[in-house]
Amino acid sequence: MKHRRVVSSLLLGVGLGFALLGQFYFAYRREYVRDGVFFWCAAILSFGLLLRRMEQRERGRLGWRLPSWGSRRALRALGVIGGAGLVLLAGWLARWRPETTDFSDLLWLWLIGVAWFLLAFVPSFSVKEVWPRLTYWLRSHRVELVGLMVLLLVALAVRAIDLEHIPANLGGDEGTQGVAALELLGPPLGNPFSTGWFSVPTMSFLAYGLVMRIFGEGVAGLRALSALIGTLTVLTTFLLARELWGRRVAWLAAIALTCSHFHVHFSRLGSNQIADGLFITLALWLLVRGLRSRRGIHFALAGAVIGLGWYGYFGARLIGLVVAFYLAWRVAVEYRLLARYGPLLLILLGVALVVVAPLLFYYAGHPDALVARSRQVSIFASGWLEREQEITGRSATSLVLQQFWKSISAFNYTLDPTFWYRPTIPLLDFISGVLFIVGLLWAMARIRWPANGLLLLWFWLALILGWVVTENPPSSMRLGIVAPALAVLVGLGLNWLMALGLRVFGGGRRFWDGVAVALLVAVAVLNLHCYFVVYTPTRVYGNPTAEVATELGRYLAQRDDDYIVYFHAPPFMYWGFGTLQFMTRGVEGMDVPLPGEEAERGESLEPDLGRGARFVFLPERLDELEAVRAQYPGGVDTPVRSSADGRLLYVLYEVRR
Repeated sequence: MKHRRVVSSLLLGVGLGFALLGQFYFAYRREYVRDGVFFWCAAILSFGLLLRRMEQRERGRLGWRLPSWGSRRALRALGVIGGAGLVLLAGWLARWRPETTDFSDLLWLWLIGVAWFLLAFVPSFSVKEVWPRLTYWLRSHRVELVGLMVLLLVALAVRAIDLEHIPANLGGDEGTQGVAALELLGPPLGNPFSTGWFSVPTMSFLAYGLVMRIFGEGVAGLRALSALIGTLTVLTTFLLARELWGRRVAWLAAIALTCSHFHVHFSRLGSNQIADGLFITLALWLLVRGLRSRRGIHFALAGAVIGLGWYGYFGARLIGLVVAFYLAWRVAVEYRLLARYGPLLLILLGVALVVVAPLLFYYAGHPDALVARSRQVSIFASGWLEREQEITGRSATSLVLQQFWKSISAFNYTLDPTFWYRPTIPLLDFISGVLFIVGLLWAMARIRWPANGLLLLWFWLALILGWVVTENPPSSMRLGIVAPALAVLVGLGLNWLMALGLRVFGGGRRFWDGVAVALLVAVAVLNLHCYFVVYTPTRVYGNPTAEVATELGRYLAQRDDDYIVYFHAPPFMYWGFGTLQFMTRGVEGMDVPLPGEEAERGESLEPDLGRGARFVFLPERLDELEAVRAQYPGGVDTPVRSSADGRLLYVLYEVRR
């Protein structure tokens, strides 16, 4: 026994040592990335040998046992037929209705139809029994509920404080979506069952527009829904992890997600990618609950969430694939599963189709909108792979492997190259990066566990379809759906290491709980310091044009006059940039072509000084200021510089009326 403990201690120590060394090379000696990979391989080998030694003790803990499901009343046919009929009617009418007319009646028709359809699967219950059961449940879970409430308040605080200025720039895509949301609301209400900017379904714009009506139509109001969704995702991640791996892992995962700089950032943007994590955790939690309880309502709600995901960002459409692959795997290894759950799975599929039916009607009339975005970013459909082969002379296999390396290393080494985020560290901090790989190794070693199989399908499908086969990985905005999975893997890794520490070194449960708390505190400090102290002041988000547009937009929004803005910026930037369009609603402005282009086009631009004029010059066109000043003397010019590095953003020349 003593010999076994010594060997286990050595393997654990060697594994942790090499893991920390490998992560050190990834973080601080990036030029020696191969050494970092070698150290990580050694760490994984050590952990693998340790897992094999512990395997005998772990046997017998497999599983999730599916309890039997009692009989229930027959489905109310009227609810199914009536609800589905209303939804199909809404979709059919929306397809043929002119875009300029009001769609509010069809939106209500869809909402009522979906609610009526779902009511068919609600089990019968006695109202008198509900209150005693609810009060008993609240009393028995009061400590956990209080803890969850505190955690969610913290999650909301780090996502909602000063949304107006953090991130400091309003991204162009944020502004474009904000304008689309307000335009859709009308009046009249636009078509919520169609697609808009970059083929994104308009229903997500409607959601952001409605929330702006509550929190205001400014930058903070645009970002408010994302902050709420990010906070709710912490809750659904807790529920899913608790259902699959127990209370301890649930707390670890929820805390890791609460302070994740990756998730916090996208929770503070007025963009719909953040909802992917909420959709998948909620859908999988309801599915797992349904498999255990064998209640139709859980499958119906899971199907509804899967269908709703189609109205958000494209990443949420991956949920259906994850569920399909998972159920196919379970059917393959459990030959009786399809017989037991066949009717319930049909409920899930039926509800998902009913919810998404109006959008499918739209795609039937506009098939290109269904695949337009995937064709744009796919390395195959866009022609990227062929072009890169010609440019670099490398084989397709080599390029795909490079894509895979960039994707899998995004959490420990490779940095996000896009201006959607572009942090100075990988998507996981130093400590979480180690715990993530440990948790991934632990889950893959026990892949036969249904819970681990589901998690790994979620992670790998998202990684491959969201990054490996798309251009420019790791583009962070495309993989928000994986953020909760990362938090769960971090929680699993930490939980396993603490369990190993207890077995190998002893010390008692309280001691190792204290170690876990200390590590989580360190993770929180690293992430929040990185985001709020290091990243935010750099104003990197949105690229330099977003910084220019945000500063100019704030200035113009505060002016209470009808001055016209003459924008000397093309071809580097245009007045139609999304940030300007959102922040300067009601301000009249126009692009000023490059000198000489007016004559070529046969156009003549004569500023209306009777209303007052504001001439804005980007640094690339600053040499035109002297000519404007000579032609319209008496104005005041103001240079505006970046608060991040002091560079010149633009010069404003105002000629008052």
